[in-house]
Amino acid sequence: MNPDFTAFRDPASGAILAHEGDALVAPDGTRHPIVSGIPRFVPPGNYADDFGAQWNRFPQTQLDSHTGLTLTRDRLARCLRGELDSLGGKRVLEAGSGAGRFTEVLLAAGAEVHSFDYSSAVAANAANNGASDHLTLAQGDIRCPPFAEASYDHVICLGVLQHTPSPEDSIAALWRMVRPGGRLVIDHYRFRWRFLLPTPVGDAASLYRWFILRMAPEKRAGVVERITDFWFPWHWRFRDSYLLQRVVRRLSPVRFYYPDMALKDRDMHYRWSQLDTHDSTTDVFKHLRRPEQIRATLEGLGARDIHVWIGGNGVEAWGVKPA
Repeated sequence: MNPDFTAFRDPASGAILAHEGDALVAPDGTRHPIVSGIPRFVPPGNYADDFGAQWNRFPQTQLDSHTGLTLTRDRLARCLRGELDSLGGKRVLEAGSGAGRFTEVLLAAGAEVHSFDYSSAVAANAANNGASDHLTLAQGDIRCPPFAEASYDHVICLGVLQHTPSPEDSIAALWRMVRPGGRLVIDHYRFRWRFLLPTPVGDAASLYRWFILRMAPEKRAGVVERITDFWFPWHWRFRDSYLLQRVVRRLSPVRFYYPDMALKDRDMHYRWSQLDTHDSTTDVFKHLRRPEQIRATLEGLGARDIHVWIGGNGVEAWGVKPA
């Protein structure tokens, strides 16, 4: 990682920080500790703790370098509307890095990446991508990123907004980070009635999530693993039957991607199911938005050249800040 801490700013005031030993210090005396080489701008315990545990448990599951596939690169290239290969030398802010699946692709494209996550997942990202001097990494809050405003060619936030307290506030905070002429690239879970209706009519994961979130945090991962171990064999057994697969999906909370995602084998499908079932049943916040709502938010911020479409995670969107 980049050992130079001059890119960071105090989240509350935007002030330049002084590097003093194992902390970055604001002019008002506020100290932000540096732990394992990563500045921490949030308390050690927060609503994203389950995500942090998840990404440190599955640090490489979704990395293209681990799978030998291009699923992450393809998704990022689509969201960037053909600009991925022109990121060389550009400054990119990545909000919500997780274990660094997109960080890896951005660095490979030659971008100067400033990345942060609200959770302890930054440790997994550092392990995966910390060898690059073009990565600057922090643990920070999307509502007040610890970097200078209006200084990024691209601000990218994929797989994150729906899990924040207010997606609209988060989008507005990210918009402030985009330089004039820069791009904001986001996605969000799409509103679907089935996500609000109980099983077997709607999404089974909603019911499981209700129970799991009422358990002690230290028990959740084990419960999700047992649920996945019970349901995954049924998904796999009926993977080539559209009808039976729909029946199982009405009862099972397991995220199963066959045949939509070309994972290599049963074991890879199982690992992705394990990871994403945990993701979908332990998230404290789960917001849903329609494409027109995302467009209205971007229009309200003054974005130009807005593109909003259905794809990937639900709703994907792109907007340019006027020069």
